[in-house]
Amino acid sequence: MELILVLPLFLLLLFAIVEFTMLTAAQTRIANAAHAGARQLCLTNAPAETVRKDVIQSLGSRLGSGATVEVTDPGKAGDRINIRVNVPMQNAAPDLLWMTGFSVRNRVMAADALMVREHDTVSAGQTQL
Repeated sequence: MELILVLPLFLLLLFAIVEFTMLTAAQTRIANAAHAGARQLCLTNAPAETVRKDVIQSLGSRLGSGATVEVTDPGKAGDRINIRVNVPMQNAAPDLLWMTGFSVRNRVMAADALMVREHDTVSAGQTQL
């Protein structure tokens, strides 16, 4: 008799632990991918499209599908560059808590990485002094 009362609460707690752990792990991967992209753009002359592809590749197949990467790069030394990565939450974790009112559908996880550009962008065929 007690099992009937306790089991739903226990399963709800278990589902919550699993879902929030998966969301936390995904948020860490998204933040790391944004940081790696900002660092790549900050230290190299890689084009924004290359950085965008590398960030999506570093997210992996599940998080990378449906992800968007926004690159803001003024191109001058000392300017701030920004990488913003948006990933649909449903790609990060199963929707286990929908019955409680917390659903991951139509929600987005985001991470920003802001760094200062080390040197000016150099066009192809030019050398940097």
